[in-house]
Amino acid sequence: MASSKSKAVLAAAVAAGTAAGMFAGKHIANKIEWFKNYCKLVDYELADISNTDMKDTDIKLTAHRGYRAVAPENTLPAFIEAGKAGYWGAECDIYMTRDGVWVLHHDPITYRMMDKNRVVEASTYNQLMKLNYTGGHNIDKYPELKICTFEEYIKVCAEYNMHAVIELKYNRNRKHYGKLLDIINKYGVDADFIAFSFEDLVDLRKICDNDLYYLVDDIKDEQIESAKTLENCGISYDGNCDKNVENDCEMIKKCHEAGIKTATWAVDDVERIETLFNAGTKYITTNSVTYNEIK
Repeated sequence: MASSKSKAVLAAAVAAGTAAGMFAGKHIANKIEWFKNYCKLVDYELADISNTDMKDTDIKLTAHRGYRAVAPENTLPAFIEAGKAGYWGAECDIYMTRDGVWVLHHDPITYRMMDKNRVVEASTYNQLMKLNYTGGHNIDKYPELKICTFEEYIKVCAEYNMHAVIELKYNRNRKHYGKLLDIINKYGVDADFIAFSFEDLVDLRKICDNDLYYLVDDIKDEQIESAKTLENCGISYDGNCDKNVENDCEMIKKCHEAGIKTATWAVDDVERIETLFNAGTKYITTNSVTYNEIK
């Protein structure tokens, strides 16, 4: 029979295990809830800058994943709609398929946007072409909508004279970046590259002189110092992060004082856009704000 001491140790172990299990369960539940919310379609409110002091300035509005407020993100219709709306640029996210085709998709898996779930990089192009988009704004207007190739996107940028803004994903496929440049040069499109991985930008700088932007959440001194080490490298920050507008946009202005250009991403509030523009950020990526009044 167990002693009183051993019973106490056992009880403590069970209690600790229960606590750990509860913690893990809560963590998983929180992750599931986050993913459910992430998969929800955002109800964007279309807006414009036609009645602001920014109207006749050199502000550069870029459509985030295409004009995703009116067509499914990262698809051909989203980029065509961006061109029609007169955006300066169109931003995209890219992956390379298992058989070497660069395609556009934000997530590493297709679950949120398409009718079947596949890992983009683990699939061939033909396998991905068997999938149809089922998510995104106005999806009912685009039956049997397929994944968009990088070349198709670049052709739309060329047609509408839009600047290509290309996000490199997940620190992989660096040895194939040259193929991206070949496609860009084929159509004579001006292009910037953006990445959360600074190493991606370092490798890209070895083979091109395109503008580069280091993606960050809130701007930090060490990120400014990193950007300074790479020729023609700016910082693109989260425009919705309040830390970036603290103390009269101190960190944004600090970038400019260091000779670093700034851009900002996913900003849909016109007043916040104006604040960031007045702080010196001319390159604004947005889901739903355009130059002209919505008809």
